[in-house]
Amino acid sequence: MDLQGRTVVLAGRYRTESAARLKMRLQGAGAEVVDEVSRSVDAVFDGDDGTYPNERVLEAERLGVPVLAAEELLALLAVRRRRAGASRAFPGHTALEAVRDDPEALLALLQDADWSAFEPERDLPPLRALLATVEERHGVTEAHRLATARLRERGARLRHPYTTFGGDFQDYALSPCGRYLATGRGTSQDDYDGTGPLQVWEMATGRLVNGIDIPHGVGWPGHRDTVQWSADGTRVALACRTNSVGVWDPFGARTNPYGSADVTDGKDSAATFALAPDGRRAYVTMGSEHEVMGCVAALDQGEVRYDHYRLHNVGPEPGMLTEPLPDEAKEQLKNDEFAFRRVRWARDGGRLLGHDGPWAAVLDLPDGRMRWLALTIGPVEWSPDDRRAAALRPGRPSRLTVFDAGTGLPVGDSADQAEGSLHWGMRGAGARLAVVVKDGGGVDVYDEHGYHEYHLPITSTKRIGEYFYDGQQRPWAWEPAGEFGACLTADGRVEVWSLGDVPARVGSLGTPEGTQAVLWGADGVLALIGARTLRFVAAFSGAVLGDFTFGRSFDSGRSVLDDEFASLRGMFRAQAFPLADSTWCAIADPAVGPAAALVIADGDRLDELDAVLAWTVDRRFSWPIRWGHLDIVASTGAAAALL
Repeated sequence: MDLQGRTVVLAGRYRTESAARLKMRLQGAGAEVVDEVSRSVDAVFDGDDGTYPNERVLEAERLGVPVLAAEELLALLAVRRRRAGASRAFPGHTALEAVRDDPEALLALLQDADWSAFEPERDLPPLRALLATVEERHGVTEAHRLATARLRERGARLRHPYTTFGGDFQDYALSPCGRYLATGRGTSQDDYDGTGPLQVWEMATGRLVNGIDIPHGVGWPGHRDTVQWSADGTRVALACRTNSVGVWDPFGARTNPYGSADVTDGKDSAATFALAPDGRRAYVTMGSEHEVMGCVAALDQGEVRYDHYRLHNVGPEPGMLTEPLPDEAKEQLKNDEFAFRRVRWARDGGRLLGHDGPWAAVLDLPDGRMRWLALTIGPVEWSPDDRRAAALRPGRPSRLTVFDAGTGLPVGDSADQAEGSLHWGMRGAGARLAVVVKDGGGVDVYDEHGYHEYHLPITSTKRIGEYFYDGQQRPWAWEPAGEFGACLTADGRVEVWSLGDVPARVGSLGTPEGTQAVLWGADGVLALIGARTLRFVAAFSGAVLGDFTFGRSFDSGRSVLDDEFASLRGMFRAQAFPLADSTWCAIADPAVGPAAALVIADGDRLDELDAVLAWTVDRRFSWPIRWGHLDIVASTGAAAALL
């Protein structure tokens, strides 16, 4: 965001400097600072980072005006300062590498560095990688402690992944860059009116970097595509509150969405939707008076409510798909209406790709003209580049057909293929298809033309995600470059295969009991997901980066919180979390000021704490707690003495 010419509002209290000083700096950057929130305002900066919502913040959320955290304001001002030549660049990769074997020289370099020029997106990953190497050779040094102190001054916060609410994982999706995993959980059993969190994880470290509580939870049992990223990775859309679709900033502080749409007439399941590449609109399947059942609703203008009786409308009216079905399509369907059961928005922004069960179709936007319709009978999957569709028609034998997504015509001849689930990936400019065969029958690999490359003799898991309501099951993951694949097995492992000219198994890794999905992110990291488990593991070395089990109930008999300090017990209980299987620990809520590094734990168990806690920077990067200082105390009473 360029501050020049923007109209902004300051809300809340800022820890770093006065609102008057910030107003002067904003005006110096070319922004107009006003007191009242309106639709003409470009952004509201919240000094309390969502901890204590005030009237200006609430009004901004009602109007759909972006609310940004204090740290984002400081980052924007720092960028402006650097552009003006007021500061030096932070030491880059070359400078850091030059002192990697000399801890004292590294410390001196970091002491002399201009930390006001530090940009987490650019500078944190290489600094973190270098310090990890230094730790391997020299242990935790003063350079680690100095860097941690500077990041804490910049606003790094303690965070853990456990919540006192939320049920099973309902859905998950990798960001387009593969560096982040977004997971959505439903509400606890028999608690529909509760909350379930959207959680964002950094794949490289296996740590939670942000969490947002979603009323009524995320997704629906068995449904997939209820968590979707925008093309640039800056927004996440969720099917939530049963019928609604909303869009959130996955790295922001705000609980409320940019906007939401409730247009499905109270259907008793999650909305079927496709997020536009820009993250500001979504196609949503709904009833209408038109032959193509659906609309495009805004997701950046607050709340949208609509039904086809035109009752209870709130917000801007959705755009209906008004183009009638072609006569040929009506004849094929034996019907005069069509509605997607599963759908996605093409990357070019001009098409919807999906199916309604037995029929695959492509619609042009904005009016919904049907480009083509094809009878597929079985499941349909679309390649990541939107150029191919694959369908596996059941029968004896079942038949695999690859379609051209532009024309709907088959590419080459159909092939005999045992029943299974379909999984597209990319290898260079070409797509590749893996078919995980049911009943442990292995994996068949095809090129984008439907040519069979080879069969992998894997005793694959029986939970292969073959049907629509198997949405949580993802038995296969392509490595982003398409040179490797990973498959869950029937005996509770994940096999990693090299998929060059001659396939070869290169690894076999254990999985948590009940694992039903494997996702392959950036930097060779796998996410292994079950209903209540999540493990991050390096695909080639087997190193476990993070390992979490959710849903443990709070056992007051093992609590480290003292009843006689009732006020502090409430301050810490909301952020209590399990440590191994022997006790509970807690951090303050919020973890700021004197409580910023305070942990109540049964003994000095830094290694176990390091496996659960992390410092988070800008809600998108994690930093090991072992590299800094924690105030670890054994009871609420001891915490009271410090506070």
